[in-house]
Amino acid sequence: MEPQFGSDEELRAYLDRAREAVRGLRRARESLMSIAGSAADDDGLVTATCDGDGRVSRVWFDPRAMRYDRVALGRLVTEVLQAAQQDARRQALEITGAILGDELPEPPTERVVRDRIDRVTQDILEA
Repeated sequence: MEPQFGSDEELRAYLDRAREAVRGLRRARESLMSIAGSAADDDGLVTATCDGDGRVSRVWFDPRAMRYDRVALGRLVTEVLQAAQQDARRQALEITGAILGDELPEPPTERVVRDRIDRVTQDILEA
């Protein structure tokens, strides 16, 4: 079903909502760029931080973590990195979900726009 814009007021209201949606998308983009997902193991021996794209930005090891053999330490680091990436994904979904929840109605079709232009043109010619 295509929307009908019967008055200038309805069209202006739609355009105002569209502008607000664009502002919201800009704010979301800024928020997405500042995401920092973080995680640590249960003992706090390894902590990691990832950005919104899942890239590792920081890994910290407590000196006690060096007591693990290399396989166990590798497994622990992998788990912490995956948890940090998952936290970043969760934050991104929260941000995008808030924006996508405010959906705009379908924009006017070409026919609706042409009809509107024809009406305005007719009004001008009759004046």
